[in-house]
Amino acid sequence: MKYLTALLSFAAATVCAQPVVEVRDVRDPELKPYATMVKGLDAFDAEHARAPQATLRFLLRPATRAEGLDGLELKVSGDLVTLPVPLDAEGGFVLPRSAAALQDRAELVLNKKRNSFRWRPDVRSPGVAAGTRRLGDLRLQCAVQWAIEREALTPRARGALSATGGPCHSPLMHMGFEAEAPLKGAWLHEGARRERIPVNRHLNRTFNPPLADRAWSDEAVVEFEPAD
Repeated sequence: MKYLTALLSFAAATVCAQPVVEVRDVRDPELKPYATMVKGLDAFDAEHARAPQATLRFLLRPATRAEGLDGLELKVSGDLVTLPVPLDAEGGFVLPRSAAALQDRAELVLNKKRNSFRWRPDVRSPGVAAGTRRLGDLRLQCAVQWAIEREALTPRARGALSATGGPCHSPLMHMGFEAEAPLKGAWLHEGARRERIPVNRHLNRTFNPPLADRAWSDEAVVEFEPAD
């Protein structure tokens, strides 16, 4: 039951993802270690063929309206290694690779209180029209997030999920993604084929493309109808 709960939580959490918290004198056990985040970089490299021109960054999002991006700072920090991580105007960052940080068991450290921000991966190919998402980018983005999230599961849970193909490859699961604005509807389009895909009625920015359906190629595009 524990692994089922974790599985459903991952599928529903979508891009809201996990908190990045501040660590001062003691390591916070809820914080994703740098080594865990690097597994997302490894997954991106392993499945880059889905989106050969795409880039990967991570986005920080305030957990409440009271928080903002002003003054936000992020770093990779260990006992011996400190690497400042630049943030762009949207709260995005590129996670650097560092053998020294891995050896030092470094953490991601944010200069804000616990649970005030959350992160999610963001994979984008150039040339994709504004207001749309390429399916191959979304499949690759799912692979990055799953590579990171699976580390929090027990070995039994990881084995069970791997047996079903995981949330990015199983037709039994529907991974959610966040659009940039509230949605009235969403469609998947490729050639002459166009089908409506689910939009979460409670989280109306969240859409659920059929990642596991190989009838749709990586070049298929999700199109959005904004909410009124």
